[in-house]
Amino acid sequence: MAEYKIISKNDVQYVEIIMTDETIIVEAGLMHYYQGNIRMKNPLPGAGKIVKAKLSGEKVFRPRYYGTGKLVLSPSLVNYFAIHLNNDEFIIDKGSFCASDDSITIDIFVNKMSTSILSGEGLVQTLVKGTGTVIISVPGAVETIKLENDTLVTDGAFSVARSQSLDFQIQKSSSSMISSMTSGEGWVNVFHGTGSVFLTPVPNRNIIFQDHFIKTMSQLSTPISKSKSIIKNMLPGCLINSLTIGIISFILYFLIIYYFKID
Repeated sequence: MAEYKIISKNDVQYVEIIMTDETIIVEAGLMHYYQGNIRMKNPLPGAGKIVKAKLSGEKVFRPRYYGTGKLVLSPSLVNYFAIHLNNDEFIIDKGSFCASDDSITIDIFVNKMSTSILSGEGLVQTLVKGTGTVIISVPGAVETIKLENDTLVTDGAFSVARSQSLDFQIQKSSSSMISSMTSGEGWVNVFHGTGSVFLTPVPNRNIIFQDHFIKTMSQLSTPISKSKSIIKNMLPGCLINSLTIGIISFILYFLIIYYFKID
């Protein structure tokens, strides 16, 4: 199997993959550089794979890099995380797949309709299965929780990956609807059985800064249509009309004097 190293430098992360006569699947556009005797092939997906990729939020094309050398994935402000599978099946966040060993099968998993609507996980997620390593993108540090015929309850969609063997559902935080609503928790996500759940309860500081920046810019930015409405609110309509008439009259007066003056 290839060796995966997740490296953090200057507030970004990237992944080094050391290959020895191996094949690695990489999400399209994530290759940063490679060194050594490595080649790339990009097989055309079948119609079924195209549909599954669109449903799961992954890219349609996944190039294969094969040979011996070092392959590096693009630096990212979000975190990378490695899931090691041993004849396992894991359900990962929609659009989070980055790379894996060629021995990994990538498919889709369909949640129950009621669960998908209220859990925040969505109807379709990505399913990875087999033996090998899968690299996914995550919004922050990952906490691994192992369940042995146990139950885990989370208030929100903090799970970035879970064992397919776990029963996942949503339920009221209390026995009664009124108690659930008044408690401030409402519906909660419940994982039951034996397996692993990977949580990111706290986003990294880059994500926090990005969200803060977007909110700030959205408050400061004023589209043209909004600017026009502001001007209209600042200036009465009669004044705007008077200014317009005055400017047009001045231009016409200048043209008449300049072109039609009599010597």
